[in-house]
Amino acid sequence: MIKFFRKILQKMLSENKFSKYLPYAIGEIVLVVIGIMIALQINNWNNNHQLEKLEQKYLTEIRNNLQTDLPDIKFNIAFNESRLKSNEIVLRYLNREISYSDSLKFHFGNLFYTTRTLPNLSAFENLKARGLEIISNDSLRQNITSLYSFSYHNVIDFEAQDDHQFQYGLFIPEVSKALNIETVWENAEPIDQLSLLENNQFKNMITMNIHLRKYMIANYMDLKKKVEFSIVQIQDELSN
Repeated sequence: MIKFFRKILQKMLSENKFSKYLPYAIGEIVLVVIGIMIALQINNWNNNHQLEKLEQKYLTEIRNNLQTDLPDIKFNIAFNESRLKSNEIVLRYLNREISYSDSLKFHFGNLFYTTRTLPNLSAFENLKARGLEIISNDSLRQNITSLYSFSYHNVIDFEAQDDHQFQYGLFIPEVSKALNIETVWENAEPIDQLSLLENNQFKNMITMNIHLRKYMIANYMDLKKKVEFSIVQIQDELSN
């Protein structure tokens, strides 16, 4: 089309008909501008399409990572619930609310140790390196960032700095002094029942451990709820 206008231009110039050429010159300019605009729009569309595909890729990977995290979080909840129940039963024995029986051996053996959260961070770290703004949904982007930057770290930091230090620095040494441990999590009994009933330090440790187990369970339950919500939110975004 542009070549066509150029041929007309050359003919008109040779015939000194410049005034008649002007509309065609304007038309040629308009066509060039339209062509540039169309090319830019196609380029923008291609770029946006590539970004959308990249966003879907990262969201899919994050969703998959979160789905693999859930069993670990559920295990942590169940593990702590079991420890909590045994500590509460042993405390009842120490308070002379129940009598000693062989069934207590399981609970004495099931008093201690804690859990460790091991999230799969690979997809989120890759997203951060690429740029979080690639997630176009503001609410989803903020939720994912909060989950990985705060919620996970809050649980992990408390595990390492508080619960683990209590377990390995105070609680397990105290339990080891008071109990004959035959099988961890299965079988233990007091070295001296009468002394144990009078051992306020041991009782205090059990009481503190009960509070810690309740707190850890609440943390894991909250994390589980946030992970499940994020999975649903990501799936909705991918579906849309």
